[in-house]
Amino acid sequence: MLLTRSVFGAAVFALFSTANGGTVSFTGDLRSDANFLDCGFAFTLGAGNTDAEYAQWAARSVSFVVAVASPMSAVTFGYGGGINGNGASIAEGGFQPYLSLFTGSGDFLGSTFFGALCPPGANTNSVSGACFDVRLDGSILAPGTYQLGISAFSNMSFAENFGSGVLADGFTGLGNLAAGEDLHYAFDIILDSPASVPEPGTGVLLFAGALVWRLSTTRLKRKKP
Repeated sequence: MLLTRSVFGAAVFALFSTANGGTVSFTGDLRSDANFLDCGFAFTLGAGNTDAEYAQWAARSVSFVVAVASPMSAVTFGYGGGINGNGASIAEGGFQPYLSLFTGSGDFLGSTFFGALCPPGANTNSVSGACFDVRLDGSILAPGTYQLGISAFSNMSFAENFGSGVLADGFTGLGNLAAGEDLHYAFDIILDSPASVPEPGTGVLLFAGALVWRLSTTRLKRKKP
């Protein structure tokens, strides 16, 4: 039996069994539950910031535990809408998502920068006519604790952007929010073996104004192949 809880701004704990494929579903909104909120030196996002500024800077990370070696993947639903692994109906209209995978200590493992855009089963947004939900393939993960971050494309972590550092170093602040998009998100973490998802820790928020060599501040929208 799968025990799971979708939350908006709350901590999550879930247990899996192999009978259900090990899927846990997360829903939320970056304005209410992001745990990376730094937006420059000595500045933190707050009530006075716009949704566009949250999309630019904010990110949410969750932690999950792999009990035995297991193939892992993650898939989003917020942009085009759909039905998540918890059977909940997800509305379309969220931001274009970006997923990043890290070890428990924060070392970068992979992201959807080169991931599957518009994976099988993803829906096209009826307003934009685009299919920007994504799937991350984490390959086979060894037993241990891992972290998954969600942010607006292309607000990647410094650890990925610079090729060194850890999740706690924060995010680049290159996210964007297009017309008609809001800050809600939905994603599933999928494991093929028993696992648990403990309460995510609060991200360490550091200065995000460093030189960014991989992406410009111009909105980057990937097109469906």
